[in-house]
Amino acid sequence: MALKPSFPIYPIETIRDLVLQASERYGDQLAILTKRQGAFQGPTYRELREAVERLAVFLDGQGIEKGERVAVLSENRVEWAIAYLGAVAAGRVIVPIDRDLTEREIIHILRFAGVKLLFTSEDFLKSLQEEFPRMESLQTVVSMEGEKFCAQQTFAECLDAGRKEIAAGSRAFSETAVEADDLAAIIFTSGTTGSAKGVMLTHGNIASNVIGTSHHVAINRGDVLLSVLPLHHTYECTAGFLTALYQGATIYHAENLRRIAENMLEIRATVLLGVPALFEAIYKRISAGIEEKGRRKFQIALGVASLSEKVLRFSPRRRLFGALHKRFGGRLRLMISGGAAINPEVSKGFRRLGIQFIQGYGMTEHSPIISVNRVDSFKDDSVGHVLPNAEVKIVDDEITVRGPGVMKGYFLNEAATRETLSDGWLCTGDLGRFDRDGFLYISGRRKSVIVTPNGKNVYPEEIEALLNRSPFVLESLVWGGPEEDPSETEVQAIIVPDPAGFDQHFGPAEYDTERMNEVISKTVRECNKSLASFKRIKKFTLRGEEFEKTTTRKVKRYLYTGRTRPLNAGR
Repeated sequence: MALKPSFPIYPIETIRDLVLQASERYGDQLAILTKRQGAFQGPTYRELREAVERLAVFLDGQGIEKGERVAVLSENRVEWAIAYLGAVAAGRVIVPIDRDLTEREIIHILRFAGVKLLFTSEDFLKSLQEEFPRMESLQTVVSMEGEKFCAQQTFAECLDAGRKEIAAGSRAFSETAVEADDLAAIIFTSGTTGSAKGVMLTHGNIASNVIGTSHHVAINRGDVLLSVLPLHHTYECTAGFLTALYQGATIYHAENLRRIAENMLEIRATVLLGVPALFEAIYKRISAGIEEKGRRKFQIALGVASLSEKVLRFSPRRRLFGALHKRFGGRLRLMISGGAAINPEVSKGFRRLGIQFIQGYGMTEHSPIISVNRVDSFKDDSVGHVLPNAEVKIVDDEITVRGPGVMKGYFLNEAATRETLSDGWLCTGDLGRFDRDGFLYISGRRKSVIVTPNGKNVYPEEIEALLNRSPFVLESLVWGGPEEDPSETEVQAIIVPDPAGFDQHFGPAEYDTERMNEVISKTVRECNKSLASFKRIKKFTLRGEEFEKTTTRKVKRYLYTGRTRPLNAGR
């Protein structure tokens, strides 16, 4: 049975269409805000459109031709959004760069992509100033700050130049034709398996993904979305930025990860989009608070809520757990998780508290959303329903996707493109299945599957999910070792203990490394009891610090298969 749209869909073929139509629909409503000098500031939808046009006209005046590359490198801020929209709405290709990359990696991307103009912020203007003159293609550097530093112009000067050109009669923006097949962005993936590739996404790819996502998820006009994840990542860019604009939400950029709770309270957020690590951390703190105040009271409240819903067809959960909701600003209605699988108990837990929680699945090569649960149709251990404008087929256990969201290919990498795209189908590298109700499930990554000596396949993600449910485990990585001799492969785990869990159960001064080993050993034995014999962990080591991760908090697995850093003595 076809599912009805969660949001009233209106047609767009390009990101330019999105900007123009959102301006007409939402006009004087606030669009995007960043905190400056102690207060959130930013343009309305109409002002955003005007800034986009001015920047587009400025770019035209710089001699940057349609299809040439413009990069943006900074923290989340209003200027980032305008730079992105201004470039693509004018037919230029945006290259969003991960601000957490090393200087060497940033320089490589700027050179490899042949970037003509770079919008960037103070930190990078200072750290890269000696490199800019050595980049043959780079013509202009624009400072997002009030001061130029080593840049040729400030962002404000660019907008003012565009304004003057428009006042003088420039029709550069209105006469620019942007088509669905035009390249809009090159996204260099950080990946969990090593080398980055430049994913080429067209306007049609991204616009179709915004529409498909809106069919299943409503971030409505009047919603207040706190943007937490870095905008350079396609998940946040498509879902938390472009789809939010398409649907008329107001976007606030979080100051930083440490101030998320304060920002939520300050802006009274209604929607929070994030990755499992964020939501699991929030839920752990909530659970600890429940334990302190008494779980019996909590269970009674849950019973009252369940009875009311069954008998009175009314949910009192937000009222029953009002004190908790006030800590989030009192209006939080929806949490959306992506980037990796989340423990189903977390999503169920938030829903019990009166907060709708859904998770989805995607990859940059599909712009990126492939499937997502809906608030009216969900399964917590599934990644939901495939977007209505995408087609998914399971081939040899691998998820393959076809549709308008599939990338054009990898930038200057035909070999990788041929390996990933086959007759219009995107080979995701993820293993999955459908249930009888049409919900999609992810088993793991093909490249991380452990093949035991007797030919059995073991999916590390399944075992990691079990381990991570323990209050004593912060995170884990399961792999097949030793790598030298496949005939002796066995399931092994690297486990990062959670000091907060040990503090709560034993007291800060009542445990040491020996106690940690004992507790984690017991945790592993309990985990093994629920696993088939060939999946059981045969060996584990403890690690004293978190794993290195991509910007969406995925562990870079390739760094740790075969080596660990010892746990610090004593703790």
